[in-house]
Amino acid sequence: MTRRNCSELNCKDKDGNCSMPSSDGLPVQCVGTWVEDKFFFLERYLNASCEARRKFSDKGNAVFIDLFAGPGKCIIKGKEKEIDSGGIRALNRNDASFNNYYYFDIMQANVDALQQRIEKNFGVHIKCGDSNILVDDLVQELLKHHYRYHFAFIDPFSPQALKFDTLKRLAKLIRMDMLINFPIGAIKRNLKTWMNRSDTILDDFLGTGEWRQEIKESTRDNTFRVLIEIYKKQLISIGYPKEGLRAASSDNEIYSGLPTVSIRDTKDVDLYVLILASKHPLGQKIWNSSIKYSPDGQKGLF
Repeated sequence: MTRRNCSELNCKDKDGNCSMPSSDGLPVQCVGTWVEDKFFFLERYLNASCEARRKFSDKGNAVFIDLFAGPGKCIIKGKEKEIDSGGIRALNRNDASFNNYYYFDIMQANVDALQQRIEKNFGVHIKCGDSNILVDDLVQELLKHHYRYHFAFIDPFSPQALKFDTLKRLAKLIRMDMLINFPIGAIKRNLKTWMNRSDTILDDFLGTGEWRQEIKESTRDNTFRVLIEIYKKQLISIGYPKEGLRAASSDNEIYSGLPTVSIRDTKDVDLYVLILASKHPLGQKIWNSSIKYSPDGQKGLF
């Protein structure tokens, strides 16, 4: 029997999945141990917000959206430990569960795997394609029932996969909470190249080109803070209140004040941060409370 070695750089196939299938014979994504931290905070928020969500779910009005669903399973590099993806975890909830689920992925292999892993279920919709395009029809459909509650898990592997205009279209929905993966690590690695070009991946991701001038006027150590501040302004511009984009325990409105969770690799390097955008103050209050403690019980994340 061939032993899996996901620590090898060439373990990925043409679809970005592990070259070896999971225990159920279907595609699986190789991920680092830090992915468990990401899913920890996703589940903690979904658990903490269940009572607020119940008044919608009890009436069939709670909607979950995963724009980058993947195949539904991940395997931790070096551990050979298989875990469910964020979208599958949301589907398997029993308390104040969602009523409708929308899963998008650009790779057909992932969509096929997801369809096999999810039992045919009324209310589950799985589509293959670019989520930045598919979101148009999705929003038009969801606007027919505008009174519902929506939660979008937005977890791209890179800034290239997500355009800010996609968030702008989702924000047309009155009750729309978004948990966003802000890939700060990938942005930092490519920032120097993008600085001297126009219409780059970062322009599309942030929805603006003003970041160049802001970065030029800031110190190198301040790059993260500048980028988050710009993103915050962009979220405010599409209807997310300024009051909800700050930590209740801080008077600072950016960096330490913006309620984010930093997800780091085994070398303690920032890979990305999780940002919750909620139009209702209760959603942000719940998130602020949810991120006070890390998965290992340490306090003081922001």
